[in-house]
Amino acid sequence: MASMVTTGFVLKLAADLSVIPSIYIMQRNKRHFELFIGLLHVFVAVCFNCAQLTTTNELFLTVVQWHAMLEVLYVSFLYLLCVHLLALPYENVNITLRYLGFALAWIVKVKDGQFRHTHSLLLVAVAFSAVVLRRLVVPGARMLPLHRTEAMVAALLAAFCTAVFFLHPSLPIAPTNIESLFYICLGGFFFAGWKSVPPPELASKKFDDCDIVFSEYN
Repeated sequence: MASMVTTGFVLKLAADLSVIPSIYIMQRNKRHFELFIGLLHVFVAVCFNCAQLTTTNELFLTVVQWHAMLEVLYVSFLYLLCVHLLALPYENVNITLRYLGFALAWIVKVKDGQFRHTHSLLLVAVAFSAVVLRRLVVPGARMLPLHRTEAMVAALLAAFCTAVFFLHPSLPIAPTNIESLFYICLGGFFFAGWKSVPPPELASKKFDDCDIVFSEYN
């Protein structure tokens, strides 16, 4: 038990808390729904890891139930980041997309079940494809520009997380360490992604056709 607390549990706890920097950005951006999802994610993740330490694998809910909730929240987190990167100028549309994304994340994870990610990955792929389409193919005249440095960091971390996700069975590293490294890097990706497009009211200069914007987060 002591060994679990000092090694695997600590690594998992670090992975759980890796989304806190993103939550700070959400709070500064006054994104209340995203803030709710982020805080709920931290709570559920900690409960999941604590439940694994019990003799019954249960902490009010079972480990399987906590894990199912956690996967819904991770998919929701990815989807909400895509809505942020879209930077649509219509707040009612953004609100609709946020709630729709959470509902869809819940539905696709119920469809996938515990050990499959087919529909979840499809939802995330569609969301990120929409970002690429808007940013590179049909950019709007008043679209909020990306902060290039943060966007590049986010892209590199996303590529690393994707590689680890698909190649982890063949990596000569303990599964717990791989999983923790993956989620810590995913937390870094969320943080860089949220910083790459500050909301208009917090930007320090007027948006134009450039692709770099300096905000108070730099």
